[in-house]
Parts: sequence; structure tokens; C-alpha cells
Amino acid sequence: MARRKKGIDAGTVMLLCVASVVILAVKAFTSARDSLGGVGPVIALIVGAVALVIWLKVAPKRKKIGQLMSKYGDPQIVDHIYNHRYWAGQTAEQLVDSRGRPHGVDTKLLKTIKREVWKYNPRGVNRYGLRITLDNDVVSSWDHKQ
Repeated sequence: MARRKKGIDAGTVMLLCVASVVILAVKAFTSARDSLGGVGPVIALIVGAVALVIWLKVAPKRKKIGQLMSKYGDPQIVDHIYNHRYWAGQTAEQLVDSRGRPHGVDTKLLKTIKREVWKYNPRGVNRYGLRITLDNDVVSSWDHKQ
């Protein structure tokens, strides 16, 4: 059974911010006491809208980085994963966090290792722009086609 989160989520905060901006804008436009002759509320509305757009762009990034930081604890690994990079020695879990689930997987069981080729960026029938080879769930090599 899924647990229910406690506290306020980002969607609720965003809704409260938008509602506050709308209420302030209506109040500013209906007020006839502005000393700037009506320009002040327009400037306040524009500044509020710009701040809201910036917040909507930054909040998901901070949340994702925070989740990755709590999971891995290394800022360099978090930076690589957030920027969708792959590297030799990367674990399968890190690769899934970085690139997502592969479109296809080829598995070979050799005497001492399990070799998988994860396929990304499909370009046709069994044609892929990126193939990443994992030996025992660790990235060992890749083939990236332009």
C-alpha cells in the first residue's frame, strides 16, 4: 500500500503563489490611490510573473538534485547523472537515473560475467544511436553514432 505524504507538496505551493499573485493584481488594479498613476501595479504584476516563471523552472531542478544527492551523496556523480552523462564504472542504477530505461537490452551470460548491451535512441529496426555495454551491471564501454 502506498504511503501518504505529510506536509505541503510543490503543486499546492505553486497554486497558493498563483492565487496570491492574482489577488494582489486585482487589488492593485482596483486601487485608485497609486501615486505612480497606474504604472506601479503593472510593474508589480510583471515582476511577480517573472519571479513565478523563474521559480517554476528552478524548483524541479532543485528537487531532483536533492533526491540524487540524498541517494548518492557525491556532488560529481549527481552532476553527471543530472546532465544525462554516462561513464566507465557507472553502475546500472546510476545509468537508469541518468539516461532512463533502455529501449532494448541484449543479454549474454559468459563463463565469469553477465554482459548486457543497453540500447538507446532507436533509429529503425534494431538500429540505435547509442549502445552501452555493462559487465556485471557496471558500464564498461559504449558506441555512440552521430
